[in-house]
Amino acid sequence: MRIFFLWRSALFEGEAPLIRRNFILQAVCVLIAMPLLAAPTHDFGFCYASWSEGGSPASRWEAAGPLLEFADSGTDQRFAFRPFFSREKDARGRSVVDVLWPIASFRSWQGGADWRILTVMGHDHQAADSVGAYRLWALPVFFLGRNRAGEDYGAVFPLGGRIDDWFGRDQVSFVLFPLYARSRLNDLQTVHVLWPLISRTSGKGVEQGRVFPLYGYSRRANAMEHSFILWPIWTRVQDRRPGRSGSGFMLFPIFGHARMEDHETWMWIPPLFRHTRGKHGTSGACPWPLVQWETGERDKLYVWPLYGRRSSGGDTVSFWAWPFVWKGKTENEGVLRDRFRVFPLYSQESRRVKEDGGPRVSERYVSVWPLVSYDRRESNTMVRMLDLWPFRDTAPIERNLSPWWTLFSRYRTDRGTGGKFLWGLARWSSTQDGKRYRSLFPLVSTKSDAGESRFHEWDVFKGAVGYRRDASGASYRLLYFLRWRSRR
Repeated sequence: MRIFFLWRSALFEGEAPLIRRNFILQAVCVLIAMPLLAAPTHDFGFCYASWSEGGSPASRWEAAGPLLEFADSGTDQRFAFRPFFSREKDARGRSVVDVLWPIASFRSWQGGADWRILTVMGHDHQAADSVGAYRLWALPVFFLGRNRAGEDYGAVFPLGGRIDDWFGRDQVSFVLFPLYARSRLNDLQTVHVLWPLISRTSGKGVEQGRVFPLYGYSRRANAMEHSFILWPIWTRVQDRRPGRSGSGFMLFPIFGHARMEDHETWMWIPPLFRHTRGKHGTSGACPWPLVQWETGERDKLYVWPLYGRRSSGGDTVSFWAWPFVWKGKTENEGVLRDRFRVFPLYSQESRRVKEDGGPRVSERYVSVWPLVSYDRRESNTMVRMLDLWPFRDTAPIERNLSPWWTLFSRYRTDRGTGGKFLWGLARWSSTQDGKRYRSLFPLVSTKSDAGESRFHEWDVFKGAVGYRRDASGASYRLLYFLRWRSRR
């Protein structure tokens, strides 16, 4: 087993942690855009193209349209053999590898690595103070690992064993599941017999038990107590917390009532009809979930699925014809976000930052699916046609699939603009310092520099006929091999 983890570590070269998804996509945009701002050193349309940033380590090449790609900005790298393989690495050594995504994925970072092949997955904790913690899980049958305390565990489902860090539990052990199981969360211990019918939980200040659906209870010392008899026919709650103390009951499906310090609730034919009144406002349903409302600290009105609105503080969410039309607005620490979606046809997002002169738009995204998308992040923008994935910022899609259906793309950065059509059949770029490049393979290409070099050149059929003028004069090319120059 350890041999496998050593092999995986070698694959990632011991490199450090995977970048967050949004950062990956921003790096992708920059990596793609930078090379387009320089004329390719080799350009054979969608067959093959390569670029290099003179005097810098930035370089890129691609071949067979979207099939093969390599990009190196000097800090970030990407290699792709789509759709079979892709690999990205950032400046801190974090890397992600996809093999026939979504079949297999591997990630590596400083202090750990994880991987997944179909439903077989693993994780290796490589921190300097670790005890060789790892896990190898073949869902839903086989589990093997070592926790960070250095304890080994293993299980074969449903026969028996122990699993650590499973579905929010620190530890789960079982024999002939669902016949017997035991779980632990912090100091809470739970025993299950014929899960989920019979269970008992105990811990500091907590006691719970049930023989479902006959009887169940939950008690927290000096806090709350819940119980049921013949669930869901009779349920009862008692709250002893200061400011919220009180009690309530429900006789399903006839009537329910709860009276607490901060609110009082009545229910008729629960859960269909409900009315709550308290110091924070009023709310109700008539009938639930079709018609719901709230007033007070939070404002809410649902006529589901036709229309709904909910607002609290600076956050507002609305929908029409759920789940197709949706609108949201949030405000947090001076950052305003607006979202609007008509799924899957249209999507719009914006991010505004409050400044002295008023809100400044720092991000904007618009998608008309599946035709076109526009993505702006500060001064960097990207336009793509087609864009068949209806969601924004899905890193595996960007790495492995989206280049296949991107027939047209245009990018803008602080350094200039660039773009391509039909995977490079046509390319163009312009930089702030006066460099320009245009190509329609194999018919014609032009290149010029209005800066220090001061030249202009063009060729037809990749050099069958060519012309260049610079400070020293003009030069000509005919039938690829015949060259001559005229002096000023």
